[in-house]
Amino acid sequence: MLKSARFWIGLVISAVCLYFAFQGIHLDKLVEALIGIDWWWIGISTLVFFASYAGRVFRWQLLFHPYKPRWLKTFYALNIGYFLSNLLPARLGDIVRAYLIGEIESVSKARALSTVVVERLSDGLAVVLLLAVTALFVPNIPDEARQGALVTAMAGIGGVMFLLILSLQKERGMTLLHRLTAPIPLLHTPRLWRALESLIDGFAILRSPREIGGVAVWAIFVWITGGLMYWTVMSAMNLKAGIAAAFLVMLVTSLVVVVPSSPGYIGVFHYVAQLTLVNVFGMDKSAALSYAIVVHAFTYLWLIAFGIYSMWHEGLSYHKLQTLQSET
Repeated sequence: MLKSARFWIGLVISAVCLYFAFQGIHLDKLVEALIGIDWWWIGISTLVFFASYAGRVFRWQLLFHPYKPRWLKTFYALNIGYFLSNLLPARLGDIVRAYLIGEIESVSKARALSTVVVERLSDGLAVVLLLAVTALFVPNIPDEARQGALVTAMAGIGGVMFLLILSLQKERGMTLLHRLTAPIPLLHTPRLWRALESLIDGFAILRSPREIGGVAVWAIFVWITGGLMYWTVMSAMNLKAGIAAAFLVMLVTSLVVVVPSSPGYIGVFHYVAQLTLVNVFGMDKSAALSYAIVVHAFTYLWLIAFGIYSMWHEGLSYHKLQTLQSET
């Protein structure tokens, strides 16, 4: 990891974001906001977070249709994947969890990876859909942002359509890919093409209206309860920006975490959340940063705790997970 250029670039970006986030901050106000948290509301936030997280497990489980992995094993693999994504760059945890569920439940690893791809597409579509709805209640959002959400939604729909066509026309698609890669002998190893076929087979759920409808419902559930969790944390800090502000922070930060940063999106998350609250809702910079710190720490620590527990339960050491990362 330390030899990766992307890791060091992300670290620099995180440091720059933190520098700008703390510009003009009154530390006394920041500390006052942090120590004045209503822990009753944090308890409610925890319950809402658990509900949202359970929805993620149900959704990923459904993506394996017609096979149904055990719920608890899906839960443990998801926990370990998020744990690694919070510690390693480039969301490597997503690849490792696909490999891990393949090992635990004896399913094709390429098939498991395809479920992660479809899951990410469902997340992207849910985010831009909720962003468009949220924008109706936040008149101060710039027109450029609305247009960006529309372009992202179209790209997501285009991605789903491409995968659906590839799944329906597997033989033709494979023939076309063979022709396109003919000048590159390195890409014609049998193992690679078997993995690619298995990956395409994993998109079969896109041909099942009932299951893909269930995935869509769970995706909306996950993000709505996620927005409610952001709002309850805001209420715990006695911030009166409103539920639309909580949803907007969640959605915008979810879109920008694709920017390279340190593991856990430290810095990038905080600066973008602060900018959103200050520029759109006129919140004080110190209060906005304190909220960003608390809501990030809240989710980050829960995911770390889930990951450590799941590693212990499955008998996995961090060294073994690094070995899995190397293999994937």
